[in-house]
Amino acid sequence: MTANQFDHLDPGLAPVMNEVFAAFRSNCPVAHSDRHGGFWSAFSHGAVRSTALDTRGFSSAAGIAIPPVTQDVVMAPMQYDPPEHAAFRAIIQKHFTRAAVAKHEAALRELVGRRLSALAAEGGADLVSEFAAVIPPIAFAEVMGLPHEDAQLFVSWTNELFAAAVMGDLAGQQRTFGIIASYLQTEIDRQRRAGADTVTTAIADGRLDGDGRALTQGEQLGMILLLVLAGHETTVAGIATMLYCLATVDGLREKVVERPDLIGKMVDESLRFESPVIGIARTVGQDAELAGQSLHAGERVLMVLSSANRDPEVFDRPDEFVCPRDRNPHLTFGTGVHRCVGEHLSLLEMRVVAEEVLRLVPDFTLVEGHRPRWVPGRLVRSLDSLPVTFER
Repeated sequence: MTANQFDHLDPGLAPVMNEVFAAFRSNCPVAHSDRHGGFWSAFSHGAVRSTALDTRGFSSAAGIAIPPVTQDVVMAPMQYDPPEHAAFRAIIQKHFTRAAVAKHEAALRELVGRRLSALAAEGGADLVSEFAAVIPPIAFAEVMGLPHEDAQLFVSWTNELFAAAVMGDLAGQQRTFGIIASYLQTEIDRQRRAGADTVTTAIADGRLDGDGRALTQGEQLGMILLLVLAGHETTVAGIATMLYCLATVDGLREKVVERPDLIGKMVDESLRFESPVIGIARTVGQDAELAGQSLHAGERVLMVLSSANRDPEVFDRPDEFVCPRDRNPHLTFGTGVHRCVGEHLSLLEMRVVAEEVLRLVPDFTLVEGHRPRWVPGRLVRSLDSLPVTFER
């Protein structure tokens, strides 16, 4: 794949992505592609970081994906620039601090333990479809104050929205939005009667600093859709990849079993080593230069996080899984004002999964002969399956 034909969604890229990105970083750290209407890609850590930090020069308002994944829906706070971004983010921020998400740890641990015990009783499982894909939707339901049994509804609804967007089916999108809005209104009424303090009620009752107005129904839907997007595919991919690393990196599992204090660093290194999110888009706000390339207002830029996380200018032995890695400034969660609001929830989910796997089923092994396949998603790169057997 040449730089001018670079397509991050090409299924053929996923299996060899790290090798391709290494060549691009060396030869063209910022390059233009003709695909998807034309866009620039930033491959080096420095170019990605400087783009992310410059919210005046590189705007989020035109969307965070190339090509767009939704029609006529603005996902706050991600698709707003300062100062509007801060006003939207403030509405939900208190529910996503490290201390706030820690309140959900017991519920998540019980969920993970129960699921693992059931799978262990079967003697084996696909740790992607039967485990990693199950946890994030319920974590989303937990912080939203929704019934856990409704967790998969939002996954189904977002899939319907994306399918409709691809087909240009605006009527289909509107029908699904109507279903989501009706469900949320019922939930909002229920939670208000119960005096709940959740992300759902925060969004429903939120007011924007500055003008003090309530959020429109479209703004509420956009915020919730972003939380589903940011918290589902990415965390499913992160959990699956972490489990793959535990299964395949020589000595890693034994090290963290012996030293559980390293689990946090192991999670962090897994997020760097195989970043779930391939890239996030920005739009050039005014003519600028980036790594020697001249960019013009209105052009699109893809910040290739996966490439930045293996930049040898920043990371020693970037293509090795190093645990503990004392200095690990990876960009998986972004940086600056747009740093992922759900970072602490995702880290909690991955840590609890690692701890419970190592406690309950530490001796899992990949099914003999299976070669996991890397596949692209809407914004992510993940494993298609991870079949394992459990020692009894």
